[in-house]
Amino acid sequence: MIGGLLLAAGIGIVLPPLKCVIADEFPQIEAVVTPPASTARFYFKGAGDSQYYFVLMSPKVGRFVAVLPKPKPKAGPLTYYIAVVGPDGAKARTPELDADVVQTAESCPNPKAVAEAGAARDVEVLTEAASLRMPDGFSGIAKVRRAGTSEAAEAPAAQHTRARPESPPSAAPRATAPSPAPTAAPAADYQIGPEDILKVIVYGHEDLTQTVVVQSDGTFVFPLVGTVAATDLTPQELARKLTGLLSPRFIRNSQVTVLVQEYRSKTIFVVGEVTRPGTYPLLGSRTLVEALSKAGPTTANAGAEVVIVRPKGEVQGPVLPNQVGNGLVASGLADVIRVDMRDIQAGDLTKNVALRPNDTVFIPQAPKVFVSGEVRNPGAYPFNPGTTVRQAISLAGGFSEDGSSGRIRVVRQVEGKTTQLKIKLDEPVLPGDTIVVKAKLF
Repeated sequence: MIGGLLLAAGIGIVLPPLKCVIADEFPQIEAVVTPPASTARFYFKGAGDSQYYFVLMSPKVGRFVAVLPKPKPKAGPLTYYIAVVGPDGAKARTPELDADVVQTAESCPNPKAVAEAGAARDVEVLTEAASLRMPDGFSGIAKVRRAGTSEAAEAPAAQHTRARPESPPSAAPRATAPSPAPTAAPAADYQIGPEDILKVIVYGHEDLTQTVVVQSDGTFVFPLVGTVAATDLTPQELARKLTGLLSPRFIRNSQVTVLVQEYRSKTIFVVGEVTRPGTYPLLGSRTLVEALSKAGPTTANAGAEVVIVRPKGEVQGPVLPNQVGNGLVASGLADVIRVDMRDIQAGDLTKNVALRPNDTVFIPQAPKVFVSGEVRNPGAYPFNPGTTVRQAISLAGGFSEDGSSGRIRVVRQVEGKTTQLKIKLDEPVLPGDTIVVKAKLF
């Protein structure tokens, strides 16, 4: 789903709605991609292009950012999509959408859906097509490069163009494509805690390279230096600390690297209607969308409300919402945060809550309607507000050969009592309704 939350192959993409870009400005596009160790490409083409071009998206403070070359009015509408490769090789992409090229933000039908202006420097553009010609109707391009080639193997883009950029490529500072984030990137700001398992590597001294477990008091014992406090240090900070303890007393010019082999001290819990419930390590600044992309909510409840229970102390396991009134919240020992996923799907990334240690993310069971009788596929189906009888029957495969569109009843709970009501095809249903389609009389 573009302009919202896409969950596919364990990859989440949140792209706020983009309806317009401003002519002769560098459009800047932002999206949240999870897991953050993924690599992302923003594909685009103008109205006069027969092939797609793309720019690499760079990770910045929990988001991925892309800056496009400057479109001219004749370039519109632009067609675009995002393609992502996860750290495990899984792939996902958004559908294709269009964005108009406008003169001012006020010219866009939805001024809130206009791309922000990016840095005013020429952009390197890549393509998977055989032709290295310039995109039609764009300026501010430093170079067009074929995907998978090195700069040394390229021919200058100007030799393949039908329109030259505004200034010669040699005179313009080129936007260097950022390196993809490494798989271990989330651990960079991770603070070590009790029970974490660390790999300490001392280069040139294999006898000192060890795997250690941080004890409950936040320390571990290391050869030569004795007890070392590790709590609340990042792996890089701990490596610098060990380097200082070893040099110059024991090892001259020591070089130490610390890796977190198992994250055990800071965890979150994801439970409810997900395909992979369980305990997950809290790496750096993991957000709600990242947690959902890991746990895999079912399609039926991807837009439902999510409840986050946040205890104010240590817990031994997940805290469920039904425990909220049984002491924890009543005594001020836990907070409850409710997030409507439809807000995130609409592009409101302020609702993408940053999770904290011991948080429980609870995905409730999605409401359903039940369709029975003379339909092709009777069963339970997801309920969405505004769903009509006709739409519910369509989800069930439509009427069977014997089904009658004039003999439909709904079984509904009214004030605690089960009631059967006659209902028309275009009337809305309620959560929990059972639609019964009867057979034709003759």
